[in-house]
Amino acid sequence: MKNRRTTVIVLGLVFIGVAIWSLTTPPGTSAPATPAGTPILPFYRVFPDLAVLDIAAVQLRSPETQAVLAVRVDSDGVWQAIAPQGVPDPAQMTALARTLVLLPYTTTLVSDSALTVYGFIPEGILSIELLLTDGSTAAIAVGYRTPSEQGYYAVVDDRAELYILDRAPVDYLISLLRNPPIA
Repeated sequence: MKNRRTTVIVLGLVFIGVAIWSLTTPPGTSAPATPAGTPILPFYRVFPDLAVLDIAAVQLRSPETQAVLAVRVDSDGVWQAIAPQGVPDPAQMTALARTLVLLPYTTTLVSDSALTVYGFIPEGILSIELLLTDGSTAAIAVGYRTPSEQGYYAVVDDRAELYILDRAPVDYLISLLRNPPIA
């Protein structure tokens, strides 16, 4: 009997402590999601208004090797390969479209020097061309990796800034170009 009463008292004190803590803690305050000392980098999209359904066709091209991966979406929403010929893997095509929609960059630079310093001799190492369903186009030229090896330099459409793209998505696009998911 005494043991049960002690348990009820302890649980009551814990409940009162939690209630006081929740009433004194400002709304929205929580423990940090990342360990202390871990930098949180901003996430920006190259094309913030682009959606997967806006993409009508994609061409990835290597100016160095002249390799091309060109695909389009037909009127039924099915991906078709233009080059190389064959049937594209639908899951890989969806991943390709999502990668382009979410294509992240960390920062932009204003370059005073010639773009050859950044790997654009004259075109770069990867050319990404998009045809959108509204008939407009978008293009990205990817240059060298940054000195930290965490990203790639890129020129987007006719924008004046030089973008630093995250490395992983660009590496993924390069891997698709080298080994097209087309049967």
